[in-house]
Amino acid sequence: AAAAPRREPRAFSYLKPRLVTAEPPAIDVIGRAVLAARCNDYVPALVRALVDHTIALQNRRGLESGNSQPIQLSVLNRRRRAARAWLQSILSGAVDQPTLHAVATQWLPTLCGHSSDPEVLARTTRSCVEFLRGAFVGVLFDEPAENLLGHARALNVLETVLSVHLAAAQEALR
Repeated sequence: AAAAPRREPRAFSYLKPRLVTAEPPAIDVIGRAVLAARCNDYVPALVRALVDHTIALQNRRGLESGNSQPIQLSVLNRRRRAARAWLQSILSGAVDQPTLHAVATQWLPTLCGHSSDPEVLARTTRSCVEFLRGAFVGVLFDEPAENLLGHARALNVLETVLSVHLAAAQEALR
């Protein structure tokens, strides 16, 4: 009997934050159009999935601390609105200062549950960004295509926007 090949674990390639100094990065117009065209129909499902993800993180923290409480409907609605606004800004390729301010001070803190612990906020923010990165990649590459150049351009736009948003959120935590 042949021995099964041994799998070697590889480190996960987390998105690196991209600081915006004087001028925001250029967003590929074609990539942005492909990203929006392929993902717009999935926004409601992605909003629900992201909100469910944040609730699961909050419930896990509550169980660990012994302070588990149900999520109120008003909190769910605020999170849904924040998630929808954030997803729309990602699909439009928004990396301007007003958007970065909203991401860092409104949308992500709302999704993170307005925790007073900066470590929890940083961990939850990173988790939300990586969750959306995976979800959008799944939507982008959900069916075979003869030419994947448009998909690659859309992926580049997605990762650029998410890395700028992540950097803005991390800067706000400092």
